[in-house]
Amino acid sequence: MIGFIGGGNMAEALIKGMTTEGMKDILVSEPREERRRELELRYGIRTAASNAAVVQSCDILVLAIKPQQMEAVLGEIGGQVDGSKTVVSIAAGITLSYLGSRLRTDKIVRVMPNTPALIQEGMSVMSLCECFTGPEINIVRSILMSIGRVMALPERFMDAVTALSGSGPAFIALFLETMIAAGEKMGLGRDDATQLAVQTAVGTAKLLDTGMSPEKLREMVTSPGGTTAAGLKVFEDKGLRSIVADALLAAKNRAGELGRKA
Repeated sequence: MIGFIGGGNMAEALIKGMTTEGMKDILVSEPREERRRELELRYGIRTAASNAAVVQSCDILVLAIKPQQMEAVLGEIGGQVDGSKTVVSIAAGITLSYLGSRLRTDKIVRVMPNTPALIQEGMSVMSLCECFTGPEINIVRSILMSIGRVMALPERFMDAVTALSGSGPAFIALFLETMIAAGEKMGLGRDDATQLAVQTAVGTAKLLDTGMSPEKLREMVTSPGGTTAAGLKVFEDKGLRSIVADALLAAKNRAGELGRKA
């Protein structure tokens, strides 16, 4: 049985993907009774108010909690998690060494999923100890594949992954917010500006997903002296590349801080 400690949005995304793929042997601990009932009715799974109940009943445990909650939760369940358990943490910044110091199992996987997992279009990156070679990793991979694509990288890259993939949807959403607002200022209605911006982003992403590089696409759209070139010149003059790089670095550094504070 697969257990979730926490029944928030990312846990629900995983549960939705898993149940869609036929994985229904799931138990979720969630303190809010209303939320437990909602998950039960929506996905046909079992829930419990107690974290200990999930640890006792499940072989694979998904820690779907905020980084700030990790210390308290591990203090509660750490002594019960032995070598028979596989632990998957989706909390940003929480390191394998930290988890290993508080659990009695070496079968630990650190995962950074992202919000598009809510529609099974997520990007998940997992890191694990080299000593973890058991078949359980295939189950973990299957869980993550139910919400999108999966990549495995050494843990030293996880803070960068958190910045680029984990925080990335918010950065892209901000850019689209700004485009929509600009469209309104140019006289478009909000609904029309939103449809134009969002569909442009969706279509661009699908085109890039064919293997075309962003540079190639940019060159295809940009004619010398044309409208796109005029807009790109403003981005260059205003330092867009530096702004984006600084934003990602700030997110990466914050991910590292969260790990050190845990």
